[in-house]
Amino acid sequence: MREMEKSQTFAYCDNCEREIENPKRKAIEGMYLNIWILCIFASLGFALIPFLIYRYIISKKTVCPFCQNQLDFYNSREEIPEPKAQITRILQTIEQEKKEKDANKLHCQYCQQEINAQDEICPSCGVNLKE
Repeated sequence: MREMEKSQTFAYCDNCEREIENPKRKAIEGMYLNIWILCIFASLGFALIPFLIYRYIISKKTVCPFCQNQLDFYNSREEIPEPKAQITRILQTIEQEKKEKDANKLHCQYCQQEINAQDEICPSCGVNLKE
């Protein structure tokens, strides 16, 4: 007889930068929790059965138990990315801040010198910027 193979996936948290053995289910919050409670009371407890079926059979475990971040799933351990060193994360953060800062700078269209947004005349070449 042919054995059915269970497909195994490996969970990885980008925030914690590690493989997660036992992920958690996402917590039911806000409006959805209120709707479930209302349905359970309105049906004299019979809605508890569909709730338990949904919660423990249908809903998947997709949340990191440590940081509550959404997990990425891979088919093999080789696909899981290597954890980054702390210095690499710091350098990436600095590069992102630098790009954001550069995007907010204005330059004169004639001499390409950095100018303030309030300037009407370029301090470098003297061109009227408001025209």
